[in-house]
Amino acid sequence: MMSDINTNSALSGLISKYGTDEAKAKNGITSTTSTESSEGIGNQDVFLQLYIEQLKNQDPTQPQETGDMVSQMAEFSSLERLTSMASEMSNMTEALMSNQALTASTLVGKSVFASQSSATITEGSAVQIRTSFPDDALTNKLEVTDSAGQTVKTIDLLKEEFAWDGTNDAGEAVPSGEYNFKVTSRNADGEVTELDTELPARINSVTINGEQGTTLNVQGVGSLKLSSELEIIG
Repeated sequence: MMSDINTNSALSGLISKYGTDEAKAKNGITSTTSTESSEGIGNQDVFLQLYIEQLKNQDPTQPQETGDMVSQMAEFSSLERLTSMASEMSNMTEALMSNQALTASTLVGKSVFASQSSATITEGSAVQIRTSFPDDALTNKLEVTDSAGQTVKTIDLLKEEFAWDGTNDAGEAVPSGEYNFKVTSRNADGEVTELDTELPARINSVTINGEQGTTLNVQGVGSLKLSSELEIIG
């Protein structure tokens, strides 16, 4: 009668030779999967060698339990799937990072709507301004002032998005420089509320995979995550 599988010398030899990270390292086997533990057997080739040796040396009169065989085959199948999934996930991550970097790089030089109240304009250019009117608003007013605090334009707003054409109250083009934008709302009780404004800000550069992921470095605003809800202006 053949020897029992639990004491089989050939199987024991394989386990001794390949069963641990240290033993496998001595025999030139390098682990390539994230499912291998320091005390278990994660290498697929070693698993097959052990399993075949077990089948060769088991007692024909006392064959291995079917449940054990199914369990071992399931373990091997799971190991194989995990290895394949890890490889696919790695490839997917690299592809997404490359695509994100390419997308971000095309945004340099464009503008994005950002919450701010001032902007630098060039003489003769228009500026898009956004705000949100309260439900009880009766009138809404935009006041544009220059860097010295002098009012250059006052406009009654009828819509929440408005394009200032860069002219003063006399219809003349204002010189290049920094201008401030203040929107106020008045309700039926005469209460005046200052509203938040959004203005276009230039994207100067992009940081790829920094501490906050991929970010847009926006003039006068700072860093904005690419994953945030943004509206890019050409």
